Amino acid sequence: MVVPPACAGRHAVQVVEPGVAEQQPPAQQLLRHRRSRPRSVSLILSPADERRVTDPTGVRDDRRSLLPGRRVTDWNPPPSGNGAGCRIVDLPRVTDPRGNLTSIEGGSQIPFDIARVYYLYDVPGGESRGGHAHQDLQQLIIAAAGSFDVVVDDGTEVARFHLNRSYYGLLVPRLTWRELGNFSTGSVCLVLASLPYTEEDYHRDYDGFLRARREAEAAGTAP
Repeated sequence: MVVPPACAGRHAVQVVEPGVAEQQPPAQQLLRHRRSRPRSVSLILSPADERRVTDPTGVRDDRRSLLPGRRVTDWNPPPSGNGAGCRIVDLPRVTDPRGNLTSIEGGSQIPFDIARVYYLYDVPGGESRGGHAHQDLQQLIIAAAGSFDVVVDDGTEVARFHLNRSYYGLLVPRLTWRELGNFSTGSVCLVLASLPYTEEDYHRDYDGFLRARREAEAAGTAP
């Protein structure tokens, strides 16, 4: 089983031997219940995060932009590349010295109409959430405050996205297994969903999710 550390660079991957995962803290157990064969997990970070990870001092003297209401890191592009069929959406920002604003419109910034909004908060450090997939529902996941990791799995590829900007959203298509972990203190996970809640749309068993994914691929309806 291959499990990436929470905020390490792409070069750092921790290998957890079978039977040892149960001894790991919750953040390191995110993937332990899935298939046992070794699998690589991509860690996708923004350029600003990569500098933070590789810079041992972690201190920047130019954190403020010359324009009011902006940080230098605001000018960095979103994390590059896709993972397990998911991608980062760069949301619009209206900057103001009194505070910035981001708006999201269904069918515009995201490829679906918004039917439901929910958010996770007061998540204890080290806890994980999620652990399911949806048959038809699509969603956009945003770190409205703080930071956390999203591990996504399309049955073939697994990728971990580190979200820590309120103007970047992770677009997760249907039939994609996802888990959330490594929550920072005071973090808020905002989710925009394409459908109202219905329990029948959930795949809470990983093997059942794999069967549904394979059936969709065979029928040519997989995302």
